[in-house]
Amino acid sequence: MAATRLALALLLAAAVAASQLPAAAVAANYTVGDEKGWNPDVDYTAWVKKHKPFYKGDWLIFQYQNGRSDVVQVDEVGYDNCDKANALSSYSKGSTYAFQLKEAKDYYFICSYGYCYHGMKVHVTAKSSGSGSSSSGSGSGSGSSSGDDSSDSSDDDSSSDDSPSPPAKKSKAKSSSAAAPPPSLLAATPRAAAITAAVALLLNRML
Repeated sequence: MAATRLALALLLAAAVAASQLPAAAVAANYTVGDEKGWNPDVDYTAWVKKHKPFYKGDWLIFQYQNGRSDVVQVDEVGYDNCDKANALSSYSKGSTYAFQLKEAKDYYFICSYGYCYHGMKVHVTAKSSGSGSSSSGSGSGSGSSSGDDSSDSSDDDSSSDDSPSPPAKKSKAKSSSAAAPPPSLLAATPRAAAITAAVALLLNRML
């Protein structure tokens, strides 16, 4: 009997401990500029302040007018000077471009069609914690796009199918995630209580 009680007690402790393990976080999708999209005369500094923090694994969705805009990833100097000379990547196909923040670092994007001087540029800092699952970062550190390999060409203005969005299962409303506690804290308490009750009931029946 003592051995049975000890075994059940250990089972109870293990079950409660397992219920407290953090749940896997889900990467969030952000439409740059929200309903205003990727266009001139939009306050992207205010947009970043509204939605930050951003995390490794999150996605930036650029929605723009085909043939009139592009999305160019540059370094800090290129961002400050609206200069695409040393661009890390560029995309101008279709009207939608999805870019994943695959590393915890600063990302800089501009429009090279001249609209950068009208505020069409955005700087996002991705943090390492709180990210969803993602593949390992590329060696160039330029993140990952959901477009094809032609996104690396800075002068590619050809039109084709829109760049597909990230999987819907990775979507998460930023407005709620900013204020809400991590998923593990939301789920741990009721889950632990349910497991504890089930094990306690089993213990009572065996005794």
